[in-house]
Amino acid sequence: MDAMMENNIRQEQIESFGRLMAGFSHDMKNHLGIIRESNGLMGDILEMGGLGEDEISLQRLKKSISAIERRVVITANMFHHLSGFAHRADAPYSSFQLNDLISEECIFLERFSRLKQIEIVQELGDGLLAIYNDPALLQHVLYRLYIQCLEQIESGHSLIIITGQEGENIVITFRLPAALQADLENWFGDTLLAAIEKLNGTLEQSENTQDHTDVRLIIASLPIEE
Repeated sequence: MDAMMENNIRQEQIESFGRLMAGFSHDMKNHLGIIRESNGLMGDILEMGGLGEDEISLQRLKKSISAIERRVVITANMFHHLSGFAHRADAPYSSFQLNDLISEECIFLERFSRLKQIEIVQELGDGLLAIYNDPALLQHVLYRLYIQCLEQIESGHSLIIITGQEGENIVITFRLPAALQADLENWFGDTLLAAIEKLNGTLEQSENTQDHTDVRLIIASLPIEE
């Protein structure tokens, strides 16, 4: 792979991470804003003279407490996934579980799906072997594939992400509820295909059916260098 293509892959990878972090920060601000509003509502109720026997105020307070607890749990979970996402880049190559990486990334993709009113459905295979490869680069590739698939799907439909294993290779399938209008090479572009090649991977498109089209990303487990 020449230096120019290597640089193009790196630039697109940085852009992917930037967009994912921007979406993440928007969601964090929303959750924290609701926590602040709920806390302010409780303060208003108390300033009005306490609860006493006011059943309406009591119910409002319980609702605010429940909202705060729910948003705190969501926010803590998202920060947990952020930590895992960040640590994927600690080493160029490492062993990892595919399902963990998919679940982690779907947390960051949720906002993009919500804006377009598309549901992400995960169908994660059982008992998949760990794979040795570049997890940070794979995260970038998955994001790019996801964004391209999102452009093909109309609001109100679902994008199904399926994981599986074929021999020592892992397989990630993006199932779209429609036929693709372009071949893979023209649809995804040279830089993304070069990134997949760097992962020692391949990209396949199943034959279109009336119900859906599958785009399959097959990634090999690389030899562990001593």
